[in-house]
Amino acid sequence: KFGFGATRDFDANLYLCEEAFGLLPFNTFGRLSDTLLFYAYIFVLSITVMAALAVAFHNLSDSTSQQPPGQMGKCTILLKPETAYNLIHTILFGFLALSTMRMKYLWTSHMCVFASFGLCSPEIWELLLRSIRLYNPKRICIMRYSVPILILLYLCYKFWPGMMDELSELREFYDPDTVELMNWINSNTPRKAVFAGSMQLLAGVKLCTGRTLTNHPHYEDNSLRERTKAVYQIYAKRSPEDVHALLRSFGADYVILEDSICYERRHQRGCRLRDLLDIANGHMMDGPGENDPDLKLAGHPRFCEEIKRNLPSYTAYFTRVFQNKTFHVYKLSRN
Repeated sequence: KFGFGATRDFDANLYLCEEAFGLLPFNTFGRLSDTLLFYAYIFVLSITVMAALAVAFHNLSDSTSQQPPGQMGKCTILLKPETAYNLIHTILFGFLALSTMRMKYLWTSHMCVFASFGLCSPEIWELLLRSIRLYNPKRICIMRYSVPILILLYLCYKFWPGMMDELSELREFYDPDTVELMNWINSNTPRKAVFAGSMQLLAGVKLCTGRTLTNHPHYEDNSLRERTKAVYQIYAKRSPEDVHALLRSFGADYVILEDSICYERRHQRGCRLRDLLDIANGHMMDGPGENDPDLKLAGHPRFCEEIKRNLPSYTAYFTRVFQNKTFHVYKLSRN
């Protein structure tokens, strides 16, 4: 992930090539700052970290000497156990989010909890006011209530109009090619038919039609990962006999090919799904660019492209039964 070594593992590359599994973009901090969350979080985090360091240093330096019970209690009250626990959590979540953007959902939610705790906590304000020699119980009460209220008023002033505009704007799902595909499946295939295709599309097929699938997006299961890699050979350079045998081994009756995957342009060379399959199969990638010296030319053309030519070697195993601008559905022969 951090570039210390390359891998040809299909599953690992499938994750690493997605933007969500890259490093956290720097503009994330700007968006968090617009809501004042980042500033409040850093404020609370700084105070709690300093308190934790002070308590740790005090406990370590005096661990061998005897102390009156009251003195130890006075020191440890600066950092309660629950505060220390959440401090460790928020730091770990922060490192996790920085290394993997998708994990920021853990960090940002914990940022809200941690910042709100600090702004409303009398212990945090007491520690701050004591450090600048302005401690007063009334000041603590004023700060812990006034600061959160002022932040809420600012957020309402800044974001309320935009939020109302978004709520008043009515939108609807519009993907006629996918809707046409789902309607065709419902109307023209048996209810017990088994479909093969990409994980994302098959999730929609299951939701809209209830048909049986060969694979689905629960990718954490090892057997499903192996099955998905086998099904995805429809986008690799494999013979029609091999692809047919693989799909029939999973009981597939229909296979759905997507032009958006077969002719993908979203990712750069080396991260397209067809490139990941070529590398995993030991084949050279398409297009201009370098290939590893041990990769070889494939003995067959790319399946998802060649099947559309309706050559006899393909029509013997696959019959096209549906087509639109995005999807091509083929029925598998039983032999």
